[in-house]
Amino acid sequence: MQKILVIKLRHHGDVLLTTALYRALVEQLPGVRVDTLIYKETTPLLQNNPHLNQVLCIDRKLKGFARLKAELKLLFQVRRTGYDAVVHLTDQWVGALITGFSKAPVRVQMQYAKRKQAAWHACFNRRLVPPPRGQAHAVELNLLCLQAFNINPAGVKGQPTLVPLPAQMTKADELLQQHGIAGPFVLIHPAARWPFKCWEDTKFAAVVAHLLRRGLNVVLTCSPDDIEVQMTREIEHLAREHLLLTLRKPADTMLGGNAPNPISAALPDIPHSGFGQLLNLGGQMSLPLLTALLSKCAFYVGVDSAPMHMAAALNVPQVALFGPSWVNEWRPWSDKATVIYAGDHGPLPHPDSINTDDPTRLLAAIPLDVVIGAVDRLADQVQHS
Repeated sequence: MQKILVIKLRHHGDVLLTTALYRALVEQLPGVRVDTLIYKETTPLLQNNPHLNQVLCIDRKLKGFARLKAELKLLFQVRRTGYDAVVHLTDQWVGALITGFSKAPVRVQMQYAKRKQAAWHACFNRRLVPPPRGQAHAVELNLLCLQAFNINPAGVKGQPTLVPLPAQMTKADELLQQHGIAGPFVLIHPAARWPFKCWEDTKFAAVVAHLLRRGLNVVLTCSPDDIEVQMTREIEHLAREHLLLTLRKPADTMLGGNAPNPISAALPDIPHSGFGQLLNLGGQMSLPLLTALLSKCAFYVGVDSAPMHMAAALNVPQVALFGPSWVNEWRPWSDKATVIYAGDHGPLPHPDSINTDDPTRLLAAIPLDVVIGAVDRLADQVQHS
């Protein structure tokens, strides 16, 4: 076995978790060359990956004849390369057709209930049957493919790989210095591709203010998406309001009125001189720069999204908030992660029933004090080390 192609046509987090399979193949099959085929927009997560020989891409921005021409070219490129094995990890037809046309001696598919057509199965000669949904992590599901190479996946410790680029590490240092961020900082990425995976802005702002009042610096990030940028700005605005009200009023009334407020009650009084710095880099992040910043942060706080998996791959401690997702399958692959599941605090719809276009934030059941407690445990470690 000399050349293997792994096809993973999915989102950023899915691609990152597949790096554990690349690593396992290289370590278990000495001398093997591993290539991968992914969507072009996910390639930044594989920059500097030591286990890959070549990254092939499908550009989803191409349309019509241009897209057809590019994919036909890719089809013949794969055929000419003469792979010994092609592993297709998703349910897209283009990946199946490329696998079948490759004429590789070993052509592996993961069984999908929606793909029962004879034409689909004709593209492969090996089929792997995953356990029932929710009973295995995505890393473990990817590693099942090792069976096709007579390797027992149970004996392989999957470890995703994410390597910061030196130039981006330098840029991150310069950016932090430019904005006066000295000492430990917490990176918070509150947004996700779909709003249903998000927590309330008011609660995230309270967490930000709490960390600042503890004297820790906070860096907010998000993608360039307009909705995410607006969300991050709102969180910044609300967090700064918290701090202003802290300066003017006792903690139990800092949101106005005379009655204790549940949010302010979760924020203990800390000397004003100890405030940390808040930097909002929302919309200004490339994935390589975010990788560098994550590698430098004291810990990470966020929701079920690609940066959560990035933090786990970088072995960064984190607090991850989950809603109606398959938690066992998509939780951070890390022993340094605290997962807070909304389903432990209130009813949630079944993961397969979610309308991804629904803007309702389904993490609302997660109490602020639970997140504050988890964040405090990490903050204590940082400030007492």
